[in-house]
Amino acid sequence: MLHEIPMNDSKTKWWWFVLLPALAMWLGWGVRGLFGHANGAMFPGAMVALALGFLLKGKRFSLPLAVALTAVGFGFGADETTLQTAGYLGGGNVDHLVKLGVAYPGLALKGALWAMYGGAGLGLAFTAHLHRLRNLVIGVLLLIASFYLGWWLINKPKLIYFSYDRREIWAGLLFGGIAFLAWMTVQGGTRIPLKLAGWAALGGGIGYPIAVTLSVVGRHAVHGGGYDWWKLTETTFGAFMGAALGIGTYLLKDQLPSLDETPESKPAAASHSWAMVLGGALGALVANSLYAGFAVGGTSRAFHNHLQWIFLGPILWCVAYYSQKAAWHIGVTMTFFATATDLILFWRHDEAMGSAPALWALLGLATLVVSWKVAGWSTQPDGAVARQAFLFLMWAMVVPSWLLLFVNKAALHPPAHAVAEAGGRWPYLLHAWGGGTLVGESFAVAAVVLTLLVYVISHRQDAS
Repeated sequence: MLHEIPMNDSKTKWWWFVLLPALAMWLGWGVRGLFGHANGAMFPGAMVALALGFLLKGKRFSLPLAVALTAVGFGFGADETTLQTAGYLGGGNVDHLVKLGVAYPGLALKGALWAMYGGAGLGLAFTAHLHRLRNLVIGVLLLIASFYLGWWLINKPKLIYFSYDRREIWAGLLFGGIAFLAWMTVQGGTRIPLKLAGWAALGGGIGYPIAVTLSVVGRHAVHGGGYDWWKLTETTFGAFMGAALGIGTYLLKDQLPSLDETPESKPAAASHSWAMVLGGALGALVANSLYAGFAVGGTSRAFHNHLQWIFLGPILWCVAYYSQKAAWHIGVTMTFFATATDLILFWRHDEAMGSAPALWALLGLATLVVSWKVAGWSTQPDGAVARQAFLFLMWAMVVPSWLLLFVNKAALHPPAHAVAEAGGRWPYLLHAWGGGTLVGESFAVAAVVLTLLVYVISHRQDAS
């Protein structure tokens, strides 16, 4: 499970551990906001894990495990309800001060819990050599049981409530996270997962109230223009979490095993490559189908859509822990498939565009290509993969975000009278796209900056 990531980490500058993860999650959380669900939240988690894996030269750990556990960890918080809590900040009625007293603690708590699970997953990956799979299985069972206990004691009777009328699960996540981290800390004899979970929670708890406040102020200060101010919330929240995880990782990196402290392991054999490709694609399909099934039926009687990841997340954690090959597919193939599926559903159901068989065939082909690329990474040392995996995943997710923003019925089949009224096709398109133009441009700039930054850091690392 442990792979070589060669280089003397003392040459890695501390500000890289702040800048690269923060910008990676700025972009990742912005893209995540377009696609929503827990699978969407996996993208920024995978991005920050790959960024930190790229920076942690001279340390030995499983990069695919870090990607999978961190990505899945950020999925837990996506089942929280946060928009109604954020909505308290936009009110102007007489009880507004009372609502502020509800909104800020609620946003801080929910932001901290959302980030905490991602930090716990990252810390668990860094210390995987200290844990057995059996201990992880017991840990996630404790997580699920404690989740139900917290929900039943606090959320169900609404003893402490941060929304108008939606069901909350923050107490379940709090109880579950505490139980899981306590168990893994005792069994592993290390506080690294606990500390990284704490750093992540600090970033999320501080960042989410600030991010929502910025969007509220911007919306009231700037009228018109069609800018999506909630996108400012998402990207700012992501940047805070990424920076906090980067700081925590930098401070803890000397506690991670170095190249001369652990035996070198060889990459997995390249046999049965097509089985790996098809297995990854099939796994993405099954996992996302299970997620969709949970969201539609089964659990709606008690929690509506708030239970799916509390079951699927622990399963994915255990599968990734068991198999490094599966870990790559969970962190990357599954993330891509979920996002591309949302794009296809948007085109087909919201916009009534294209032929359903052709669109689903295109999705299947794209997923196979991604799965083929990911399957090859398990045959290479992690040190040779970190940079290319980061850039591949980033661009594989940014491109669907552009397609979602700009390829729609209004752009492809505009009414003639609307084009004439706007003064031409391009003025019409700019108006139809609205704030999406600014969002798409910001994503493009961030992706280009991240690409250049990765190559600059890589060059300096190689030179040192």
